[in-house]
Amino acid sequence: MDAKTIWKRSLKKAVTSPGNMISGAVCVAASAALWNPLPLILWGLGSTGWTVFASTNKSIHKQILEEERREQEARIEAERETLRRKIEAQLQEPPVVQWIRRGALPDYMQVYRRLIEIRDRVAKVLRERGEDSGGILQQLNYMLTAYLHFVRERVIYLQILSNVRPAAPGLDDSGVSFPAAGKASSPPPPPPAGFAQNRWERVTKGKPQKGQAEPAAAALPSVDQRLEEIDRKIERLRALAKKEPATARTREWHVSILEKQRELLVECQKRDQTCVAQLGAFLDVFEVILGRVTASQFSATEIAGYMSSVVEQIEETERFVESLKPAMNELMGDMDPALSRWSASTSA
Repeated sequence: MDAKTIWKRSLKKAVTSPGNMISGAVCVAASAALWNPLPLILWGLGSTGWTVFASTNKSIHKQILEEERREQEARIEAERETLRRKIEAQLQEPPVVQWIRRGALPDYMQVYRRLIEIRDRVAKVLRERGEDSGGILQQLNYMLTAYLHFVRERVIYLQILSNVRPAAPGLDDSGVSFPAAGKASSPPPPPPAGFAQNRWERVTKGKPQKGQAEPAAAALPSVDQRLEEIDRKIERLRALAKKEPATARTREWHVSILEKQRELLVECQKRDQTCVAQLGAFLDVFEVILGRVTASQFSATEIAGYMSSVVEQIEETERFVESLKPAMNELMGDMDPALSRWSASTSA
């Protein structure tokens, strides 16, 4: 907050202070009762002097800065809670929830609750010791928000990877539809209006009844497997181009699309690996900070300095993840529209 803004808020605070407002009301009533403007004039002079004094008083400036800090913290906390609810809801949807139950994917919300617990314990210790906890807690809160952002990017990546296919099922290399062997071809019923395709599939399958085993979830998607599928598809297309020279130009165009998809997948894999590495460090960092704060002797300045280096590392990771966002967006452009809508909602 700049000096001009602080002065304006100090001026407003001084003018609207209870003492100034009450004394003004009394003077107005006295002037009206006595039919004499003197009380009102005296109040005006006194109020002006008080306002000038209060608007330049450092204690009021400090109070305003503290109020601004608290308002900002409350706003950030509310935004973080909104993001947490959105991510937690997505983590409860299949197949992500099955991956978590099977241990194929960490329970990120359980880790987040542990981080919140550590943050609260640190705040309690700092309050009991009378330390200036503003800087330390502010950095902890920033790391909590960053953790949720990395979880969101991780889940979006897995959703994209589970939907990426180099060729649609039921199509041969020439793009002609064919039925599965030994089964009659029968188109599925169309979904009702308002249902996204992936949600319609879950509705038609239905939820497992009580006592009925939950359907097995697909394995955690592997980028290496997707890359192998793309490579095999490219080889088949090039073989067809040699076999059918008339289609060579179209086949090469198709190959260029698959090569672009392969390139995007590799870029997104780097992005995801960075997110995974950063997510794995959060709990250890919070545990170290808690250990230092609860020690018999500690320096708040030293801890704040350590946390600053951690925050710099997180910010560097965030910049790298953001730099590869165009690749994620390009891959997502070909995905289920419901996935794109969810990504937009969690990014808001």
